[in-house]
Amino acid sequence: MSWYKEYRDEWKEIIETVALEEKRSIFIVEKDLIQSLFLYKLSKEDLPFIFKGGTSLSKAYSVINRFSEDIDLSMSKKPTDSEKRKSYLIINNIANELGFELFNAERIKSRYDYNKYTFKYESLFSDERLEIIIETSFYQYVYPTVRHKINSYIGNFCKTNKIKLPIPFVLDFEMEVQSIERTFIDKVFAICDYKIQNQIEKHSRHLYDIAKMLPLINFDSTLKSLVLDVRQDRMLSKNNPSSNLQYNINDLLFEIIDKRLYEKDYKRLTEKLLYEDYPYDNAIENGIKKVFDSSIFVNNNR
Repeated sequence: MSWYKEYRDEWKEIIETVALEEKRSIFIVEKDLIQSLFLYKLSKEDLPFIFKGGTSLSKAYSVINRFSEDIDLSMSKKPTDSEKRKSYLIINNIANELGFELFNAERIKSRYDYNKYTFKYESLFSDERLEIIIETSFYQYVYPTVRHKINSYIGNFCKTNKIKLPIPFVLDFEMEVQSIERTFIDKVFAICDYKIQNQIEKHSRHLYDIAKMLPLINFDSTLKSLVLDVRQDRMLSKNNPSSNLQYNINDLLFEIIDKRLYEKDYKRLTEKLLYEDYPYDNAIENGIKKVFDSSIFVNNNR
């Protein structure tokens, strides 16, 4: 059984209509739908899964105008080995229900703190099976979280136009999502990590995301406290070097801005992912330049 079940023709027409009206690729609308089908099933499970990352900025907060490929998941607690195994089974069971095929089974281990599941699904518009990626990261628990509605292109289109679909589909649903403040903080640390590690390529999208999140971020004492908490947690991982107190985040941001370190990658890759005209200079001025001016990340040990 595939994800579209007995409604192949109906889904094909719905996706084509929404793609045309919303000026999106049929493949993007289809994948967005499949992401929603997966997340809806996951939201019914009893493990404390948390939806986070770039895709949550699109499907929960609607603050970015680009498509994000991966579904990033964590938990609101440090899972036990038993819960890791259960999460592995849940993800694979949902995938099987939707007709996905696990393409990299040999690389997935239920005991791992990090797994990247590459599933193949049957597309209504391609002869080849396409990919959906689910990433699980259980290094630390995720906080703070909020209960948030999860949307989709199809769901939004139907609600806006007061359309009732002739086939079963939940237009939106709720699940636990990482707070936008925490995602903002993680992304600021991430662009500094990539700078230190000389891994600028393919990561300039974070500059765009930060700029789009900022209107919803309050630079107050609560945020300052959260920055300190997150920094201490990120110190526990060797993959997050900028959290080490030997680095001053504002100094790193100044160098990123002054040397235009991400500009080439932004123009080469990120601008092609966007559904709007949002040049590199806009991303800097509306994003990390304001973060730099705020000094919210200036070292301040407790």
